Amino acid sequence: MLMKQDELLQRLQTISDRGNQAISMLEITPRTTQAEAEARRITAWLKNELQREFLRTYPERAQKAMTIFELSVYAPTIEEAWKQSGISRLKVEGVPTKKWTKALEAVVYTACKYIP
Repeated sequence: MLMKQDELLQRLQTISDRGNQAISMLEITPRTTQAEAEARRITAWLKNELQREFLRTYPERAQKAMTIFELSVYAPTIEEAWKQSGISRLKVEGVPTKKWTKALEAVVYTACKYIP
């Protein structure tokens, strides 16, 4: 599926926005069960979205059909967010820990690199 640069930037913006939402939920003190549940829901969505996009953009055969922007910016950004942020290792069913915040901050930072 060939995607335009503005669509890809919008996806990165959505990932960043959702990451910031989850971080905000984790920063609420005292932490409520509602805030924790919302952080868990958003983090699970982010984890699934990043994994889905990583699997879509990673295979060499998929990369042959990509635009230059998708190949040089979007796919490496998704790969970095998925592999290096720590979100892939989070247990989203469990109680949120400081690891969650660190992983979410890394995802937001990575996604924001190319957002105008």
